[in-house]
Amino acid sequence: MCLRPSGSFPDTRTPTMRSASCHNKRKSKKQTHIRVLSLTRRRRLLRQEKEMEMRNLELFIENQSIIRENEALKKKAFLLHQENNALFSLLHTKLSPVSTSSFL
Repeated sequence: MCLRPSGSFPDTRTPTMRSASCHNKRKSKKQTHIRVLSLTRRRRLLRQEKEMEMRNLELFIENQSIIRENEALKKKAFLLHQENNALFSLLHTKLSPVSTSSFL
């Protein structure tokens, strides 16, 4: 704060000059404080961006793994479906002559 020095010299500045001087001192401290807060905020945002990029990369890799597993399961399901159709057609051909002969 702007206080008169305790020495014997009187303050020759006018009251408006004194208040402007005090205002400039407060303003510079405020600007410094704002700069520090701004820098802190910028660092925090950069850290959050890096964390978000890492999380995004982890999710991308996990997603690729799930897609590969899904494709493998689709292939298995297709092969099982073909095998099921082949067995059903064999069963149908074995049962067809028996069912027609029983009606005769």
